[in-house]
Amino acid sequence: MRVLGIHDGHTSTAALVEDGEVKFALSEERLTRKKNQGGFPEQSIRAALKKLDLKPSDIDEVALVGWVKPLTSIESYKSGRQKYFPLVVKLFPGDPRNLIRSYVNWSKGKRLKDPELQRQLQNVGFSTDRIKIQEHQQTHASVAYYMSPFHRKGEEALVITLDGSGDGLAGSISKVDANGKWERLQEISTFDSLGMIYSRVTQYLAMKPWEHEYKLMGMAPYCGPKYAKAVRDVLAKHMRLSADGLNLENPTRVWGNELVETLHRELRGFRFDSVSAGVQLLHEEIVVDLVRNWVRKTGIGRIAAAGGCFMNVKANMLIMNLDEVEDFFVMPSGGDESCAIGAALQVYADSKPEQPIEPLHNLYWGGEFTNDEVEEQLRQFSDKIEFEKQDDIERKGAELLADHKILARLDGRCEWGARALGNRSIIANASRLDNLRKLNAAIKMRDFWMPFAPSIKWERRKDYAVFNKDIDVHHMTIAFESTDLAKEHIPAALHPYDRTMRPQFVKKEHNPGYHKLISEYEKITGMGGILNTSFNLHGWPIVNTPKDAVETLLKSDLDYVLINDFLVSKK
Repeated sequence: MRVLGIHDGHTSTAALVEDGEVKFALSEERLTRKKNQGGFPEQSIRAALKKLDLKPSDIDEVALVGWVKPLTSIESYKSGRQKYFPLVVKLFPGDPRNLIRSYVNWSKGKRLKDPELQRQLQNVGFSTDRIKIQEHQQTHASVAYYMSPFHRKGEEALVITLDGSGDGLAGSISKVDANGKWERLQEISTFDSLGMIYSRVTQYLAMKPWEHEYKLMGMAPYCGPKYAKAVRDVLAKHMRLSADGLNLENPTRVWGNELVETLHRELRGFRFDSVSAGVQLLHEEIVVDLVRNWVRKTGIGRIAAAGGCFMNVKANMLIMNLDEVEDFFVMPSGGDESCAIGAALQVYADSKPEQPIEPLHNLYWGGEFTNDEVEEQLRQFSDKIEFEKQDDIERKGAELLADHKILARLDGRCEWGARALGNRSIIANASRLDNLRKLNAAIKMRDFWMPFAPSIKWERRKDYAVFNKDIDVHHMTIAFESTDLAKEHIPAALHPYDRTMRPQFVKKEHNPGYHKLISEYEKITGMGGILNTSFNLHGWPIVNTPKDAVETLLKSDLDYVLINDFLVSKK
């Protein structure tokens, strides 16, 4: 059975599940080359069908995310229906949660009648009578649970979602029993959105909401506790736990763009680092207490989590270390791009309830290129680049890294999601801080305070990261304290201020080539980890094709690019 999942909001994505396993997933931005591309993912759908050699008629079900048509960009948020909601709330007394629930119910029956959606589906060979719409928060919950090991093991789990907004909700708490039966225990209204607080503070600081929240998380450690708490106290007026500790509430009812205007008044005089630290502190306190309280109430210590709020790796570290938490799975890149996967998995599970679903192993779900295809694309740049096929590209790459060259790597299937995991990565020797200057100033052009991340051999994870629990984590979803050896071997891949890390732990069975490269580097240097950052220039999506890779090489100061078996450099 094959199910196609479609998310047509911001960072639009298509995913294909076949017989309970994710076979393909790709966000439209990789193909259009526009970061966080929103709208209908036509090119990604076509790429999925082409990769798996399928026709539209080979697809059994189509799962669409959202009862309400999702917003495609922050610009549509500023000018669309959210612009008028605060006014409507003021004009109509009563609980705004009821108002937005009524709006969602009204929209629910109109989604498939949208002529634009009908046309978009027809363009790729589908009609609306084949569509099964999935509620937004449930798609987050489904991708968290079905990609976790808990489902396959038949273990009871607590599934928590937190994000900005979707179908009138900003979060949910569900229980799934050992037989896979779902029970939603709590819903968090859009008007009580923790994700909204973080995104509006991002907007207040003149950053891009829905994209640059991670920059605030990166800045937060630079501020001392005094000013962090002062800002936290200001923001806490707009967001807190409910009296029973099991829900969130916004006591001021200031929401959306009106909140940004309020912040301009309430946060005047606080520095950028103080504001960043304050919103991070509030986020950590609320999320940690919410999780702890639900674990205590249900007695379930296995947590599966998704939604944009769980891309906050620092808060995830605190959750992981809670005494009450037995095991913790965070869906990698768990923002709305993961909803397409969750929608497809939920439709499959509903249709085949007795069939197992394959849990997450790796995220290499995109396209790939043969050596012949690579060479054909490289020859288009023959007047600007030199390239040579290597007998052992991993060994050659390791030697160059040991010599402090900065490389990029394109190999195998493109990794899905916001984090580069070796197949579309820029990599560097992490033992020398000087490499940070070159990466920041001449290649990534990113903000000076932002940390990079390490790729560490799975076998050496405990040499570099402090594990308080033996949790099976791989994909840069949780931060860790670093060991003394990490501070010696990979200082350039740690947070410059607090020395934490957001690691990728590389298993050989997940990525043999990348594991081999790090292993060869270890043979030369004795160090089992390297610096890894996404293969893109600042503001651009991660590269997808060899052509994208060469264009990035030509616009940057990268020393070399490894593309499959080819070593590429500028003339």
